[in-house]
Amino acid sequence: MSTIIAVAQRKGGVGKTTIAVCVAGELLRHVSDVGLIDADSQASACHWAAPGNLGFPVYELEAESRPVGEWVRMVRQIPHGVLVIDCAPNDRSLGAALAVANIAIVPCTPSGLDIEATLRTLDIVRRVRASRQDALKVLLVPNRVDRRTLEGQQVVDELSTLGEPVGPAIGSRSAFVRAFAAGQSVSDIARSSAADQEIRALTQEILAQVRAK
Repeated sequence: MSTIIAVAQRKGGVGKTTIAVCVAGELLRHVSDVGLIDADSQASACHWAAPGNLGFPVYELEAESRPVGEWVRMVRQIPHGVLVIDCAPNDRSLGAALAVANIAIVPCTPSGLDIEATLRTLDIVRRVRASRQDALKVLLVPNRVDRRTLEGQQVVDELSTLGEPVGPAIGSRSAFVRAFAAGQSVSDIARSSAADQEIRALTQEILAQVRAK
């Protein structure tokens, strides 16, 4: 049975695809069998993968036009040890992905709108949890954060009050832009950079959360 990591947020523009692709790239250092599902009709992860330079397959499997049960069955048929899902920012896609995920990674930038969207995302998480027998873990991720600024400090503090674990913060780094342009993960194009180190720390925290009882 695959471990499934859903990168989920009710609001667009928070860096879901960047985190999904770069975490999948880092997971290759730990697991040989990694795949990524692009569940968003905008297909940003597929565009990232188009040059063919990623070390893992990306499957275009948007969830908005398919019955949820059919989409879930298709996901479960993909034979990978770890699957990362880049979710679309709507209730239907989030609910479908959270139904099969072991852990939801919820990025949030230093914006009041993002905090509101995170609260709506956590409402969906709670509804899905109520319908599942097994656990659904959550890791909130402060994204595009400058910890030197008041806004950067506040988003970390505010996320810490929401009742779910908060992962390592990810900065707004030019290495992520270069990684997208090259069709690579940040671990390939900017190894040992600040961006790479932040993704490493996040991936280690994800793995620790998944392994924890």
